[in-house]
Order: sequence, then C-alpha cells, then structure tokens
Amino acid sequence: MIEMTTSPTAKMLSEAIDASDMTQREIADRIGMNNANVISMMKQGITRVPLNRIPAFSKTLDMDAQAFLMTAIEEYHPGTREVLVDVLGLPFSETEMKVLGLMRSAEASGIVDAIEPLWTYLKPVLKLIEAEGSKGKSS
Repeated sequence: MIEMTTSPTAKMLSEAIDASDMTQREIADRIGMNNANVISMMKQGITRVPLNRIPAFSKTLDMDAQAFLMTAIEEYHPGTREVLVDVLGLPFSETEMKVLGLMRSAEASGIVDAIEPLWTYLKPVLKLIEAEGSKGKSS
C-alpha cells in the first residue's frame, strides 16, 4: 500500500500525473529523466521535485508552472517565496498574465500601441489606490 504524502508539491505532481494518460516512463522521457522510478518517488514525496525540472513537468503534464514552482519553493525553501514576492512582485495572477500576454502580442505586432490606451485607463485607478493607501497610513 502506498502511503499518502503531506507534501503539497508531491500532491500537485501526483494529481497531474494521475490526470494524464501517460505512463511514468513516458513522462520521464519527455522531461529528460533516465529513471522513471524517480518520478514515482517524487509523486510520493520521498524525493523532492528538482526546481529546474518544473518547467518540463508543467509543460508535459499541462500544469500551471508558476503555481507549481511557487508551491515547491515555499515547501523546500521556506522564506524564499516571500523574498521573491517582495523583490520581484511575484506571483502574477492569471489575469495579470493575460494582460501582459496581450500587451506583448500587441507591441510585437507593431500594429497597436497598447501602452498609451492602457495608461489612459490605469492612471485614474492608480490615483484612487494611492489615495486609499494614504488614508490608511494617516489613520
């Protein structure tokens, strides 16, 4: 009988593997690992998921790479997640990622100037947020 893991990272991986129609051997081949048994060990939480394999796992198993990475960082390196959030402003929400993707596509096409129209809408919102923040600090 396989014991259930308490590792959030292993649980995410396990759920993604179980939802896929691939064998662990196929997954190992796709992510560039020689030993399929290691996949089983990661799935059970016996072995940590190497952070550098998270993009390959995410792509292969159709996982949210950012959520998977942040879960692993939080579990394996406590405190590091908070530093990343503070310094880099991570993680982006799904909505932020969509907006960023649209802006990059629009800019790359050269057809649409996405920045000016976006600022037209965002400036009043930012002023409102700033005003609300000032109220909280003066109380």
